[in-house]
Amino acid sequence: MLSEGVILLHDNAGPHTACKTQEFLQKFKWEIWSHPPYSPDLARSDYFLFLKLNEHLCGTRLSSDNDVRTGSMGRDVISTKPG
Repeated sequence: MLSEGVILLHDNAGPHTACKTQEFLQKFKWEIWSHPPYSPDLARSDYFLFLKLNEHLCGTRLSSDNDVRTGSMGRDVISTKPG
């Protein structure tokens, strides 16, 4: 495994998942593993949804309640859920 390259395991803290950080890390072509935060109120299936919503909204500025409602609808995101 070590001879195949670098694997970075992070804990999904805000600075680790920020768009700028992700862009910077892609330059190294490292394999990045995310460790989901412990959250007993989330089902395992929710991790897919929130990951895809994060990708969908990354870099988007939401300045009103209506922007949040319409920007996070994620119809295209939800329809891509496997299974």
